Amino acid sequence: MADISGISFGQTTDLLGNAIKGADLEQDQIANNIANVNTPNYRRSTTNFKAALAASLGTPPPADTLGLATDNARQFAIDDGSAPVTFDPQATVDESVQMRVDKSNVDIDQESAQLAANSGYGQTMAQLLQEQYKFFREAITEQP
Repeated sequence: MADISGISFGQTTDLLGNAIKGADLEQDQIANNIANVNTPNYRRSTTNFKAALAASLGTPPPADTLGLATDNARQFAIDDGSAPVTFDPQATVDESVQMRVDKSNVDIDQESAQLAANSGYGQTMAQLLQEQYKFFREAITEQP
């Protein structure tokens, strides 16, 4: 099968695809935390993919100012917000201390709740992405 990762269907589909990837990475971190709940000295880890997702959008310029238009990467953008960055969520280790005898900071109840919330988030993003592809399919086949 051909690699089509370089093809983009627009900012919305890219954003939803990145949201699904981020939710998948977080799901892996939560599963790892649950698997190591009774491991002595284990520190829980998390992926702050929502901050990376927000950074991948950039910051729009203020609505009440007119930004300086640039057409070259070497020109300075003034009052033009911040440029989007590549979506690259990183795993972080939570160094907080819990009052457990084995010095682990994993709480199974908290992890289970985060697992359910993240699963719902991922499913919602997948449904939204499916709707976007449905719009493309309707436009290509020219059927209502």
